[in-house]
Amino acid sequence: RYGGVGAFGSYEEACADPRVDAVVVCTPQAFHVDHARLAARGGKAVLIEKPVARTLAELAEIEAAVRAAGTIAMVAENYHFKPAVRVLRQHVERGDVGQVLFVELNRTGRQRPTGWRADAALMGGGALLEGGVHWVNYLSRLGGPVREVCAARPEVDRSLVAPFEDGLELLVRFEGGAVGKLLHAWSVTNRLAGLGLSKIYGTEGNITFESNGLFALVTGRRTRLRFPGVRDLMGYRAMLRHFIKCVRERREPEMSLAAARRDLAVVVASY
Repeated sequence: RYGGVGAFGSYEEACADPRVDAVVVCTPQAFHVDHARLAARGGKAVLIEKPVARTLAELAEIEAAVRAAGTIAMVAENYHFKPAVRVLRQHVERGDVGQVLFVELNRTGRQRPTGWRADAALMGGGALLEGGVHWVNYLSRLGGPVREVCAARPEVDRSLVAPFEDGLELLVRFEGGAVGKLLHAWSVTNRLAGLGLSKIYGTEGNITFESNGLFALVTGRRTRLRFPGVRDLMGYRAMLRHFIKCVRERREPEMSLAAARRDLAVVVASY
């Protein structure tokens, strides 16, 4: 049905099979250390679903296993490869809005986790770790490395919302001096099917864009309306092409474990 060429009785059997070049770890993050270590021991390249781990200590275990095996490891952070990121960075780097002062990202919607995502031990965190790590990556791709982190969540009757972190406001200062803000919440009603508006403010103009990247309006030294690329809006195709190329060429991926560590460190600091 899916065009597969083999089936295995266990993960151990799959990771030992010489026909296998790479392994995708898409189990809950509580198992990422064991499964990444298993793939590395088998000499397989590994693509690990985000978040790469629940803690920085777990990520260190994955890094050690990959380093010892000399294998390729990449984190499946598709937001790193979104067409919108490339387009927005082009305008910022060209100076179309002058020096960037503020970057604001908004991602809200009503989402009730089920299955293992409702299990605190398997999750290892809340909405920011499970889904918000995408947006942390997005924020840092637009603003640069993060230097300082401050986060807050509403004080409400917890019986009315999820028993774990289901939304917070994140404020960061980038190393370049600009300020970033991320509102990420699973507890806020969004009648627009998850769509939202975000903004980059500069000294010479602004960029207003649909948060997922459907469009971007640049108003500054020149005005342009951009549609970054709806054919691969979420960046999945570009991400998988990049991983396969890295495996074939035996080179370090852009979305490496080190890059994932920077994103996870911001989440940990927020908590």
